Amino acid sequence: MTAISKTEKQTTLSGIQPSGKLHIGNYLGALRQFPELQSNYDAYFMIADEHSLTEDYEPADKPAQILDVVAWFLAAGLNPRSSKIFLQSFVPEHAELTWIFSCVTPIGELERMTQYKDKASRQTKNVNAGLFIYPILQAADILLYKPLIVPIGEDQTQHLEFTRMIARRFNRRFGETFPEPRPRYTTVPRLMSFNDPLKKMSKSWPGGCIFLEDSPMVIAEKISRAVTDTSPTPGEMSPGVKNLFLLLKEFSDAATIKHFEKAHADGSIRYSNLKTALAKDIAKNLAPFQKKYVTLIKQPKKLMAVLKSGSQKARRVAQKTLTEVKQKIGLP
Repeated sequence: MTAISKTEKQTTLSGIQPSGKLHIGNYLGALRQFPELQSNYDAYFMIADEHSLTEDYEPADKPAQILDVVAWFLAAGLNPRSSKIFLQSFVPEHAELTWIFSCVTPIGELERMTQYKDKASRQTKNVNAGLFIYPILQAADILLYKPLIVPIGEDQTQHLEFTRMIARRFNRRFGETFPEPRPRYTTVPRLMSFNDPLKKMSKSWPGGCIFLEDSPMVIAEKISRAVTDTSPTPGEMSPGVKNLFLLLKEFSDAATIKHFEKAHADGSIRYSNLKTALAKDIAKNLAPFQKKYVTLIKQPKKLMAVLKSGSQKARRVAQKTLTEVKQKIGLP
């Protein structure tokens, strides 16, 4: 592995698909930590539009979805002069490295990936090959920039281990080329749906998730319908209640958290009060973020200029990596 000097920042990469409206899971798991990553790392932030093609979508909607993600990136505090904000499809090296990696990846490794089975079960009329090889493209996304750190949620552990496996396999076959990136886990475990707290929060179930653009009234309405299901064992939390307390710890102040924790412990809690306080605090926290977004989304030319500039910077690095790879595998 290449040594890192004390003054040289380590590289990191994070990405979000443009496949519909972003929700608070995207905020807590990614957007909120973007400014810190930008300050402390040589950071790449990718709009993963090629990944989004594996889902059912309308082509006419895709450009607006892409710019929507860029606007949220900038609203979160990213500065195009300090980091690389780029579009996956603007860097064709991602697709080319995917093919090379597919030639060193055993099918058995892909068959073990749980996300393929999950997505295939949800879009039964569109079980495409892209869903199956998705992890190889994700490995190419990461390894093109040779990051040492990759921020992920716990549900992405298998994908990062798959990426590490591809790096190891390539290095053994063709010589030391890629570092094996380490995970940097987000502080927030996966958020669960308000409708069904045994399922991950997803845009596929809009009533069970809070979108970043939701108004205070909509936020309050969604949380008011959240499943709580009191636990049969005193002092324990049901999955729905755990989910609400997880959000409380992320959006509310210490006094509010302490009040409801005590009320839950002694059995005096009123979930209607908890939901009201939580909805108010989520809306309050999102308000400045939403205000910036509203201003930015009205400037599509600026957003596209940010993407083009960032993609040019990212591509210079990607081209260098791909040239090295081609030399090592014997291509001219």
